Amino acid sequence: MGLFSTCSSFFKRRLIQPAVNLLKQGMTPKKLAATIVAGTIVGVIPALGITTVLGTAIAARFRLNIAATVLVSYLAQPLQLLLVLPYIKLGILLLGLDELKLTFDEMQQMFRSDWVLALNQLWKANLAGVAAWLVTSVPAGAILYAILVPILKAVMPVPAALPISIPTDNPVTIPEDLLT
Repeated sequence: MGLFSTCSSFFKRRLIQPAVNLLKQGMTPKKLAATIVAGTIVGVIPALGITTVLGTAIAARFRLNIAATVLVSYLAQPLQLLLVLPYIKLGILLLGLDELKLTFDEMQQMFRSDWVLALNQLWKANLAGVAAWLVTSVPAGAILYAILVPILKAVMPVPAALPISIPTDNPVTIPEDLLT
């Protein structure tokens, strides 16, 4: 068994099959799009270690599939690592925190001289990143939702219509006062 087939098997088991299972669960395209958006938005928050709790809370609040939301947030975490610095820089810009514009070398020097001050600066920078995430997450989520709904409507199977039967042994009667 070669490396390619091992990788292919891994991706089928870990990515493709869970996605297919989600599609087979009977979720509507709008619910699935909302689940994907919530997981993606939560997955890129520039605060490490809170995606599971936050994703679970949001999914429960909006009655989304919790497992799917958390799965999507985990799949989005490579984006989190790519976006953490841009979010921090945007947050510093939005909040006008010029004192946090430190280079990596300056941060190393700060940790050597006063690590408490360095942690304080990093804490402020991270909060600035979370603030930028808050500002950008709603518009980004709306755009992603608008893109996903038509795509999911096109690729998801149409659920079979259930036959509706009206019992004939129990006729519906309308009260006289409603008829006049």
